[in-house]
Amino acid sequence: MELHIKILGILYIISGILAVFGGILILLLFAVGGILAGEVRVLPILAAIATVLGCLLLMIGVAKLICGWGLLARKKWSRVFAIILAILSLINIPFGTALGIYALWILFKPEAERLLA
Repeated sequence: MELHIKILGILYIISGILAVFGGILILLLFAVGGILAGEVRVLPILAAIATVLGCLLLMIGVAKLICGWGLLARKKWSRVFAIILAILSLINIPFGTALGIYALWILFKPEAERLLA
């Protein structure tokens, strides 16, 4: 079970890094795309979309990084935090769904509850 929790922590860290990178990329690409389009009416719409999506991805990415660190460090709060993130990631087909199912399968076992208590 210790190995599964370690793997889950690493997967959350990798997923968090990818989400942070994606959030930064969205913020940059939408801003550059809006400027290159040259259309005055399109720029505020692209900026609003980029800000919302980029910030959302950044927040999710940072949350996953913190959760992954907590799982690797065997912090008490990391189990509940990972369950919440796993439920939220179920809608992200296909990789988030797989990560969410794996996380829920691991974290609801009594051994995991004892390890992270």
